[in-house]
Amino acid sequence: MGGRSSPKSRQELMRRLLSSPYFAQAESLRRILLYLSDRIESGDDSPAKEYEIAVSVLGRPSSFDPKIDPIVRVSMASIRDRLRAYFENEGRAEPLRVSLPKGQYRLLFTRSDRPKAAETASKPALSWFWSPYLLPANPNILVYTELLFFRDADGNFIRNIYVNDLATGETGLRQKLGGLASTPLSPSFHFVSAGEMSCLLSIQRTFAALGAPLEIRNARFFSWSDARRANLVLLGSSRTNPFVRSLHSGLPFVITDRTIENREPRSNELSSYSGSRSVEGRLERVIEFAVVTRRPGPAGGSAVTMISANHGRAIEGAGVFLTDEAHLLGVLEAVGRAPYFQILLRVELLDFDEEVVDVEYVTHRVLSP
Repeated sequence: MGGRSSPKSRQELMRRLLSSPYFAQAESLRRILLYLSDRIESGDDSPAKEYEIAVSVLGRPSSFDPKIDPIVRVSMASIRDRLRAYFENEGRAEPLRVSLPKGQYRLLFTRSDRPKAAETASKPALSWFWSPYLLPANPNILVYTELLFFRDADGNFIRNIYVNDLATGETGLRQKLGGLASTPLSPSFHFVSAGEMSCLLSIQRTFAALGAPLEIRNARFFSWSDARRANLVLLGSSRTNPFVRSLHSGLPFVITDRTIENREPRSNELSSYSGSRSVEGRLERVIEFAVVTRRPGPAGGSAVTMISANHGRAIEGAGVFLTDEAHLLGVLEAVGRAPYFQILLRVELLDFDEEVVDVEYVTHRVLSP
């Protein structure tokens, strides 16, 4: 664990790690990190056992069999990736580092020389991707979406993911409710997607680190006149965000109510991408897709970035991808600094709470101005 690190410095580092965007919303990964950290602080430097972590930390039953349920191994791989991302971004100036050696379920704390200022500030891929938002000419506005629910007189909230139009929503929902169709309902916009909010926070932190202002707006109270001279970041699906729906038409990758359609498929690509679920032993895996679009803004001299998916956690995964230097370096190499493009991402979610554990680049298209 590194004899030169003190308990106080380790605990302070853990607090910063757990509140970072890489772990703040990943509850099971947080529990594992805390468990391994507590072992160190109690004087136990030996690696934990896979069974021990599954049962004591993740709540698996005593009948847990690692041969049919790989949740611990998958979680550890995700923790390693997130630790790397933290120390390459927010934590790049940390004097103390923590790692999770491969093949060992224990934390390793080591001292690190504080990087030089020039090295700390060098983020070529992040600077390239967000460069339109770093100029002072236009304001930067991120537009998120609220979800349409309906509320009955007893305080029950009801939602169908395909019912999002306030004008026709109650009628559409009653058609889907069957026996509950006679219940008096009123519209409610009290909820937002947890994944969308996680993406928002990741982008907000990155803009702060890059020294760029960012205004946050609700799509319900936003108009095209508000966007006239602004650089936009639009979050949501075509079902929930009318600006995403309007600006996706005519593009190679178009998000529909259920899929991401590939209008110009190449030989090694699918014509559409949609989510899937599978069970590996007792572990549920979910695969979703997100499309990131950079296109000109509605007025000359501005830019729009759309982060779109049909699952909120896929939008969260895209936000992690777009605020990580290592991920964006690969995109920079693929896109070649083109100003306008679309990037298709594959997002893997794990277990019943659908935590983001992996985000991969699938393909891209360069767009004409």
